[in-house]
Amino acid sequence: MKKLNLHLFDDPVTYTVTIYKDSGISAATASADSGAAETEITLTITPATGKELEDIIVLAGGVTVNKTTKKFTIGTANVVLYVTSKANNLYKVTEECKVCVNDAWTTLHKNVIVERTPAGGIKGVTCDGTAITVNAGIQNLIDQGYLVKM
Repeated sequence: MKKLNLHLFDDPVTYTVTIYKDSGISAATASADSGAAETEITLTITPATGKELEDIIVLAGGVTVNKTTKKFTIGTANVVLYVTSKANNLYKVTEECKVCVNDAWTTLHKNVIVERTPAGGIKGVTCDGTAITVNAGIQNLIDQGYLVKM
């Protein structure tokens, strides 16, 4: 008679990580597509041109995603995330143009990046690092093609 020895090995349960994204996100991947509980996962998110990350929404799994580091730890359930984007409101000056900044005329030089503020004005930084705030009249320059959306 042959003897058979059986040993019980713990087989850790693994949970999947699934990421859905809107059309403003070019790519969204996880450092692993599955893992055991307590596995740290890092997300890599690439917005499309002219977009930026808006939110990482947890649809399932009960995890908390750190939106700065884009990391979370798998719990005891499959994780499903939805990544959303928004327009980044950045504009690039395509040629030198005069604008009124804080009630004084100044020149925006080519390749300066400016950002539309929620109030509709423009703020930005010149090539030498000087901060600027431009009045709403800059919209006219945008409409005339002096600035193009990146």
